[in-house]
Amino acid sequence: IEDTAGIVAGILEGVLELGVVGAESGEKEIRQEAVMEEEMRLIVPRAHRWARRRKIALAELWEEPYIAREAGSGTLQSLQRHIGDLGRERRELNVIAEMGSTEAVCQGIREGIGVSILSPLAVADDLAAGRLKALAVEGLDLTRRFYLTTHLRRSLSPLATAFIEELKGEMGTGL
Repeated sequence: IEDTAGIVAGILEGVLELGVVGAESGEKEIRQEAVMEEEMRLIVPRAHRWARRRKIALAELWEEPYIAREAGSGTLQSLQRHIGDLGRERRELNVIAEMGSTEAVCQGIREGIGVSILSPLAVADDLAAGRLKALAVEGLDLTRRFYLTTHLRRSLSPLATAFIEELKGEMGTGL
């Protein structure tokens, strides 16, 4: 479990054979194949004033205390791309903390420190338990892809090949 930059670095260094990451890599030695698509959501604590809503207006997001993922995360890269499409920048968010893992961000949200945009899959237990709520942000496309990531010039072990076959079987034909 690592952010996109860490997974890509591990593959380039030969420490990892493969990874599934939430952002495209610009590295020439990396091969990526989209295997899944999801819609990220704004995650708020159950006691938040927005918790009973299904969506918020984009304008409401800019003033709310926001917990960001670290610079190498696919979540942050995806968010930056989507708000950039609207002519906005990440620095316009009211970022009060930057954390290195989704679990750290979730803890901050549960404690009422701020809100964040995350994968509902990553917070599924908290959503099911009612500790967190997931909302759409009107006017902000939060669709992102996950990429099976390998080294372009390295052969995969039989175990890695079997894992990829199983992954693709579970996810269907991908995208």
